[in-house]
Amino acid sequence: MTEQNIQSDRLSRHAPQVKKVRDFVAGENAVKAALDLYMPVPSVGMDPRGQPFKNFLRRTAMFPAAARVLDGCLSLVFQEDPVLVSPTVSVIKDSITFDMESIELYSEKLISETLQTNYTFIGVDAPSEADKPANLNGANAIDLGYHPFLVLYPFEAILDHGVGRVGGKQVYTYIKLSDGENAYRELRLINGIYTVTIYEREDGKGEYKVRTVVPTRDGKPLDFIPFKLVTTKKKDRWPSKSLLDDVVNVNCNHYILEGDHASALFNCAGPQKVVVNPAQRKDEEGNPIPNVYPAGSDHIWEIHGAGGEGQQAGVHFLEFSGTSVVAIREQLKELKSQMSALGSRILQDEKAAPEAAEALAIRRTSENAAIVTLTNSVAKDMEEVLRWLSWWMGAASKNDPETRFTLNVDLVPAKLTPQEVTEIRNLKAAGLYTEKEAFYALRAGGWQDDTLKWEAHKAEIDAEVIDLPLALPSASDTGAE
Repeated sequence: MTEQNIQSDRLSRHAPQVKKVRDFVAGENAVKAALDLYMPVPSVGMDPRGQPFKNFLRRTAMFPAAARVLDGCLSLVFQEDPVLVSPTVSVIKDSITFDMESIELYSEKLISETLQTNYTFIGVDAPSEADKPANLNGANAIDLGYHPFLVLYPFEAILDHGVGRVGGKQVYTYIKLSDGENAYRELRLINGIYTVTIYEREDGKGEYKVRTVVPTRDGKPLDFIPFKLVTTKKKDRWPSKSLLDDVVNVNCNHYILEGDHASALFNCAGPQKVVVNPAQRKDEEGNPIPNVYPAGSDHIWEIHGAGGEGQQAGVHFLEFSGTSVVAIREQLKELKSQMSALGSRILQDEKAAPEAAEALAIRRTSENAAIVTLTNSVAKDMEEVLRWLSWWMGAASKNDPETRFTLNVDLVPAKLTPQEVTEIRNLKAAGLYTEKEAFYALRAGGWQDDTLKWEAHKAEIDAEVIDLPLALPSASDTGAE
């Protein structure tokens, strides 16, 4: 069998841009490890794998714009935990994947992937019969971890896919996914039955061993492939531009210009030593010896011939005026400004002059619109897959209405006014708010620490109540008149 664990041509065309995003998000070490992939060689003939080029890279700064934008977006979305409401799925929300990841961690990984590649397959899988515990029963399945779980395949693990018409709808009938260097799987919908074929080989050698599995629910095979492509471009099943693409592209241009800046400073910042000699050097046969003039303060230029004005015989120093370096610095500022705009102010410093609260709120809402749109799109896809998970765990419908999922889109919440706080307390006193609901309303309004959870807050309140004295001492107890 020939090697099949590779991406199709249609997907692999997008792979260089994904690698570029991954490297710039990873930071300076990953970008510089790519050598001349992102940084042009500064001089003709320089070996990009030689030490001079590596020294040049070490002198070149790299502004971590892409990483800061990604971290900023994630911190905005996850300043509040995702909300999962499901009587079925809630029992496994802290171990919702085969690797025991929580719903919070899984959601953050999915948002991160969507920001970087805008192309991720998520779905529902179940343990194989080989992993079935010997003492399994209906009461201990959750405790033993033998239940369906969520899976996530990033862009690099998506090898190919195809669609077909089923019941008047276009659905995925074929998905090919990589499970690592030596394994991949094909998900197919054959005659209305979901089938998984797994290909594995040992140590990257020999033929693939093939096994086919038909996942079941209540002993019956599934009639659909429980996987969904997560992308903000719902009408296109092929890769498209991610939210970070433009930031990364400008970040790369900024990095290249930093290379020009570092090269100019290295070659010209220090004074250039010059020796003016009236005589031209010659070899033993009387032929002139051509001179080579490497730039830098650690080199000396020897110039032969009649000296003109200011070039009398002797030792001189050439000073660099710095005009070109100033131009490079101005362009660096311009590129950084572009990255700030693309990053929705995450990279940009706050204005010194104060703004009216309403004007600030309107401006920030507009700037965060792209992140809100992406977050809502991901939450909708997540909810659909979680409903499949709920159904596989026993719910009556694949579109289980009792399973709901939302992500935070209140990215820059305004602090509640004292009057609004009083209203919340009045609602609680009237029985229209529970104590827990009032707590979260106050936390969302900036009156509680964003990281404080209800359980911890309630425990502290209960502890304070226990520590209070049962009753204040009366005047007779103290002897007071």
